[in-house]
Amino acid sequence: MQPELYLVRGLPGSGKSTFAEAIEGVEVLAADDYFMVDGEYIFDPSRLGAAHQWCLEETLESLLEGRPTAVANTFTQRWELQPYLDMAEKEDVPVTVVSLFDNGFTDAELFERNTHGVPLEAIAAMRNRFEHDWLGGNPLPPWERPANAEDDE
Repeated sequence: MQPELYLVRGLPGSGKSTFAEAIEGVEVLAADDYFMVDGEYIFDPSRLGAAHQWCLEETLESLLEGRPTAVANTFTQRWELQPYLDMAEKEDVPVTVVSLFDNGFTDAELFERNTHGVPLEAIAAMRNRFEHDWLGGNPLPPWERPANAEDDE
């Protein structure tokens, strides 16, 4: 089977994992998987960077083994997608980006639906920074951008 990469993006509770799991024959990964300990989700914000690095490495391994792979992360901005896009280009793997955004749900409904206890305020903040036109977004992480880059946007 030919490897292919699906990047499923959206707010917490929008159905990213459900959508990804419905794609026939794919391995589904998410940074949230890193926080699963004996079947229990134990989130540690200080380990978020490690979780995303782990997810990226697992994705590469899956693709190199020839498996179609779907990554279900919030991916609210282009720079969060960029490492996966770069990896897929390097490995010559086709990419499909699926944006669910809120899937028609209000913040309160997303709060009720999300399975990892993401606070309502965090969902609202993600909604506010979500880049619908991710292709037009900045591919550089905020900490790598020139100091006055935000002034130009």
